[in-house]
Amino acid sequence: MPRSNIRIDEITLVLIVALIALFVGISNHANESKLTEAEKITDVILGNDGIGFAANGIINDTKMNQVQIMDYEDFKESLNAKKNFCIYIEDESGNILLSKGDPQLNEDGIYCRE
Repeated sequence: MPRSNIRIDEITLVLIVALIALFVGISNHANESKLTEAEKITDVILGNDGIGFAANGIINDTKMNQVQIMDYEDFKESLNAKKNFCIYIEDESGNILLSKGDPQLNEDGIYCRE
């Protein structure tokens, strides 16, 4: 029976497994960052500091009015958001309290009334 000239020693095998693990770790971290951006925006809005207008389940009308008159880019900058987003809030009667989002999202099939 002929022997193969290809020989994988233990060190090479460990390096291959380490590279695969590194790739999987980087892929998982990229997916987590998408959620982190949305969570960050939510935390800011639901906070009591800065631009936050819905702390403890109660909407601060003065702060929300400030957000309503801001254009999307100013609002995005005040949230330190890097990605585009859409915020749509209505009350139990269906009245729109706040609708703000990137106009480009409407073109992509995501509907955010503004």
